[in-house]
Amino acid sequence: MIALNAATDSLSISETPSTHLNIKIMGIGGAGTNVVQKLQLGDFGTVRLAAVNTDAQALANCSIAEKLMIGGSVTRGLGTGGELDVGKAAAESDREAIATFIGDLDLLILIVGLGGGTGTATAALVAEIAAGTNVLLLTFATLPFSFEGSRRLRIAEEGLCELRKWVHGLIPLPNDVLLQEGDDHTSVLDAFAIADQWIGRGVQALCAMLLKTGLINQDFASLRSVFQTPGGKTIFGIGRASGGDYVKDALDDLFLCPLLHMADRPKRLDRMLIQVIGGADLSMSQVNEMVSLVAKRLGSREDLVLGAVIDDTGSHSLEICVLGKAEMERNAPARNAKATNVPSSAKVRHMPVLESEIARHDSPSVPRVHTSKLTKKKSVVSANQDEFNFSEVDDQRGYFEKTDRNDYKNEDLDVPTYLRRGIKIKLKV
Repeated sequence: MIALNAATDSLSISETPSTHLNIKIMGIGGAGTNVVQKLQLGDFGTVRLAAVNTDAQALANCSIAEKLMIGGSVTRGLGTGGELDVGKAAAESDREAIATFIGDLDLLILIVGLGGGTGTATAALVAEIAAGTNVLLLTFATLPFSFEGSRRLRIAEEGLCELRKWVHGLIPLPNDVLLQEGDDHTSVLDAFAIADQWIGRGVQALCAMLLKTGLINQDFASLRSVFQTPGGKTIFGIGRASGGDYVKDALDDLFLCPLLHMADRPKRLDRMLIQVIGGADLSMSQVNEMVSLVAKRLGSREDLVLGAVIDDTGSHSLEICVLGKAEMERNAPARNAKATNVPSSAKVRHMPVLESEIARHDSPSVPRVHTSKLTKKKSVVSANQDEFNFSEVDDQRGYFEKTDRNDYKNEDLDVPTYLRRGIKIKLKV
């Protein structure tokens, strides 16, 4: 229970037993298994950890309790060598075993490193099988560094595309973006560990929200309300601070989170969940101020779920975790635009038609006596570019969608530059 102390305007809690939830965190492939093995769950002992891999030796050296080796008839207990077709064959050969291994769950969190054969193929199959049950499926997926080569990047893109079909919430973690937290002296091992740390923080925040006492208007049903259907885009960010002006510092840390600054981040969210973990000195007015500011900065719509957990062991400390969902609107008409006739052969996706352009074509022809020189100046209008935010790179290739990729320095040159680099353009009229 959460109570508001009128004298101090602070939050306090009384012990309330939480409803038992069947939660499993499953590492897929070598990278995913390594992350799960390093998770520090502390008091969340009811959460089960699991690992799925084709590599028998890696599983034997793994300390995770629940393990499943797949594809023995395909790989003979070895890895897939980064071959996606081999990974698919290995996963399909043990489809029934995977279904049994998933079992009856409320929440399944998949952790996978995309770009290889085992993780990319198996995660897609696990997600497909889980979609046939009533489980809520969330996924943390790391993406390769650019220096790992265009082939691994292409496989990772294909894996993301496939996962989005089945997963309720997919949180991609590009290693290139996370590397911004390091410096010039960051070692290779430290660079890979950064992604592991972010996943650990995300899993900890989810477990605290669902399993710790002191939740405010938030439970498993609230989490389900945010992630209602598969597909769409998910944002994820965490901010932490302690001492001093810890509320402001935590908000600053959240807004600087690299995962909130990716080029394809949706500008508006259909639903958002804000989880606040603070000491008993955290006041309700502070929570209200934080939520309002986060919703404004991250472009949330009206559907917002707030959770607050009081940590009795700390004071003057705060952690803010944000999970948001933006549904795909591929067939929605462009906002502020009138219907126009577009050739069916043209690959045009909701290009905005400006009202001034329509008026110019629809107005009757009137002979002009004088043409002002001022009309030669072209005004610049900022166009709403949400229509251009697609979930997959292949959706951005236009006329080149059926051709081979034209890769140069790990970039597909058939994708327009402003889409590849997240540049917001201005249209001249």
